[in-house]
Amino acid sequence: MFQNSRKTKSNWGLAKLLLATIAVVLFSTQASAQEAGVSGIVSGTVVDAEFGGGVSGVRVAILGTPLTATSDKDGRFIIVNVPAGEHTVMASAMYYKASRVEELEVASGGVARVDVPLYGDNSEIVELDGFTVKAKALEGSSLALLSERQKASSISDAIGSESFSRLGVGDAADALSKTTGVSIADGKYMVVRGLSDRYNNTTLNGSTVPSADPDKRAVQLDQFPSGIIESIVTTKSFTPDKAGSFTGGSVNVVTKSIPDAGFLTFSFGVSYNEKTTFRDYLASEGGDSDWLGTDDGHRSVPQVIVDAGSVPFSPNGEDQAGLELIDAAVKSFSSELAPRLKTAPLNHSFSVSFGDRYPLNDSADGPVLGVIGSFNYKRSFSAYDDGEVGRYELVGRDFQLGVKEGFVESKGVDEAQWGSVLNAAVTFGGSHEVGVKTMYNQSGADEAIYREGEYFIGAGDGTFRVRNLHYTERALSSYQLFGEHKFDGLAGLEVNWEAATSKSVQEEPDFRLFYDSVEPGENGRAAYEGNFPGPRRYWRNLDESTDELKADFKLPFGGKSGEIKFGFLTSETTRNFKERAFIYIDNLATSYDGVAYSFLDEEKLGFNGEGQIQRYVREFAGFVPKYNGIQKTDAAYMMADFRPLEKWRLVTGARIEEANIEVQSFRANGNLIPNSGDLDNSDWLPAVQIVHELTESQNLRFAYSKTLARPNFRELSPFGSFDNVGGEVFIGNSSLTRTRIENFDLRYEWFLEGTDLLAFSVFSKDMHNPIEQNYSEGQLTYVNVDEGTVSGVEFEARRRLAFLSNENSEFSVGGNFSILESEVDRSQEELIEKRLRDPDVSLTRELQGQSSLIGNLDVFWNRIEKGESYSFVYNHTGESLYLVSRDGLPDVYQAGGDSLDFIYSRSLPRGYKMKLSIKNILDDGNQIFWDDFDEHLVYSDVSKGRTISLSFSKRFE
Repeated sequence: MFQNSRKTKSNWGLAKLLLATIAVVLFSTQASAQEAGVSGIVSGTVVDAEFGGGVSGVRVAILGTPLTATSDKDGRFIIVNVPAGEHTVMASAMYYKASRVEELEVASGGVARVDVPLYGDNSEIVELDGFTVKAKALEGSSLALLSERQKASSISDAIGSESFSRLGVGDAADALSKTTGVSIADGKYMVVRGLSDRYNNTTLNGSTVPSADPDKRAVQLDQFPSGIIESIVTTKSFTPDKAGSFTGGSVNVVTKSIPDAGFLTFSFGVSYNEKTTFRDYLASEGGDSDWLGTDDGHRSVPQVIVDAGSVPFSPNGEDQAGLELIDAAVKSFSSELAPRLKTAPLNHSFSVSFGDRYPLNDSADGPVLGVIGSFNYKRSFSAYDDGEVGRYELVGRDFQLGVKEGFVESKGVDEAQWGSVLNAAVTFGGSHEVGVKTMYNQSGADEAIYREGEYFIGAGDGTFRVRNLHYTERALSSYQLFGEHKFDGLAGLEVNWEAATSKSVQEEPDFRLFYDSVEPGENGRAAYEGNFPGPRRYWRNLDESTDELKADFKLPFGGKSGEIKFGFLTSETTRNFKERAFIYIDNLATSYDGVAYSFLDEEKLGFNGEGQIQRYVREFAGFVPKYNGIQKTDAAYMMADFRPLEKWRLVTGARIEEANIEVQSFRANGNLIPNSGDLDNSDWLPAVQIVHELTESQNLRFAYSKTLARPNFRELSPFGSFDNVGGEVFIGNSSLTRTRIENFDLRYEWFLEGTDLLAFSVFSKDMHNPIEQNYSEGQLTYVNVDEGTVSGVEFEARRRLAFLSNENSEFSVGGNFSILESEVDRSQEELIEKRLRDPDVSLTRELQGQSSLIGNLDVFWNRIEKGESYSFVYNHTGESLYLVSRDGLPDVYQAGGDSLDFIYSRSLPRGYKMKLSIKNILDDGNQIFWDDFDEHLVYSDVSKGRTISLSFSKRFE
């Protein structure tokens, strides 16, 4: 059935890169050992313990020495040449009590990090002249991250880099799945509070990230490896300083910040999957640069066709030159049309990161250049041969379900991904910072599929077979120029500005489809056409870019208890999509032996021995082979954050957004399709946040706001596309309109000692004209439904178990769960169709994509004296509506699932660290089914197997 390829490709380039990296690490180790003296560095952040955020202009001193520093605009400070030993750090500033951090141990050649809390003179701690805390009480407490959440103006959740290793997360999608109320679809798309891509947005360091997905607004979060991320903040209630196009959540991925001192880290890892590694898997021949996540050009449109511009439609009536072009064209393509077998090696990855600060003069408060960079690489293989695919239709006068398609599916994927980050910034006197943040990510996935089974069109009693070779290449680049300024002489005015450009590209070169049927018996007839179109090849290209300019101004009033904030944003996003396709045609009667590998043998192509064209290739175009889109957004806002009463905080304001979306779709003949999708709206988006500080560590929050969700370019274009026979055709709807939402939130939160936390939330959302996806006769389209509501409760807790913990061992348990409900009105058309089979169908149903229950639980044991830790991480996702079917067909649901991971880490001699993880222990699979009167019929069913990973890392400072 498959050809077996044992072709070995040279990865000498990767080997050289690895050797060079190791050489750099060894050199750095030696250099570090030589440079380490009898002094170290003290660095950290001064944090306002009441209002959150860093405090600038604070004098930080090492008592007993002349060493001092002044915190910058973010509250950060660095003191160098601190004698090794135990010290006391004191921080003092106007309007604050002095704070002392005692028993801070500074190692020779090391960096001691400490966050210093400051309390205001009018705080409840009136019996103290100052505030004193032991340094050990601050170690590992993530004080800054928790403080930001506690003092934030909106309802938010956050996860930081300290948690990534403990929870065993590998990328941003994995990290978000551990956050309250967030689930991940298809391994890369976030669903927040049960609301899918169009109701959420993603930013990178505060700037919009374009989407490279042709069908979704969502950013593919698996593009952001955890090694480059400092924190991920999910904002769940709207404030006017954020874009109004989110309802579930707005996620900001923050890349690593400039370090306090120089460092170099190196890591390398391998993993084994029980269903793939060292086993044969479906694959294509591939190219020489697939290991770099990019095609080497062998999948490109053949040069003979590029030079000619087009190929004659048919040999009939063509002169000799035209016939010779047809002959050359059909022979110029790769002859590979079907998957072959390869053996999967171990998955492997490595990363390198570095950073340092460089004073630009000898002044203690002079300008400082900070640089941080990273590079990461990963190659992974996945496969299965026991997948199931099923499609149904109504048959007979009693509208019973009959099998339309039923396949057993085998699939193999070879994916390579690498990325880099380089950030640099210059700080001036602690009040000004100007810098640049850059990121580039490249990935390529080579996917091969074989399906075998029933297909109702033309297969008769035979077996229908589908072969699919699909390579997808993605690239994401982001460049951000920013400035942050504080003007003490202008009443403390703060100005933050940013100019950013980013681009996302997705290429699908030479996507091949070949399907045939074989009748039973030794002499069974094989056929590849007749009722089936001939084999086809597609080239698809999508690029989306965003240019954005924004500025925020913040002016304090009432001492430090209030501020007015205002700003503006202008943004332009463009998308270009085009598709080119070719189909094989037989001009002469040609026999077919059922062997796909020999279908494109050269003697069967172009001219035969008599000078006649036999099998040739014809270019064809779908109804909409090309579309372009542009979205222009201009926004301005003003908001106030103040305390009308001592324990009450009010954050209120409004944002106005003017958005124009225009989509131009083109027919196959190049003519523009009129009215192919336009929106022009101006929206006033008010917001109110009320925070009642019950105690110093407890908040009660209420939030009300209006937000919106706009359709994306793909949804507005009538372009139709499909990925496989047996798959669906996606068709847009140019009549879509935006969704308007009213949001209500209530949250109680209690920040206990250290990282202990208790939080409980209730929310409700009223939606007008929500957008949903409908299924009808093998086609998927998008529609507005009249009204919808979404509501739910969320609970989050983390607790250090004192009775199991001591100075040498720490045991903690944490988790969160969300119970979600939704209701949308069924359209009149949907009701009529559903009542063909179910006269008692309800007038409403749940919202598409919303899971009824999301839960996470993690157990963490840190054996401090042994330098090792153990984690168990459990996740549960409830059932959700996957597709809304039409024409009387039952709806399609995604089954709930459970996952369990185990992570073990240990510190090794000479500063190395080892991590062992076992992922997907339960191997619960991914089941999607038709819900036919409580009988579950397979839509798709896939299991990916368990994965064991082992990695080593080392950090040099």
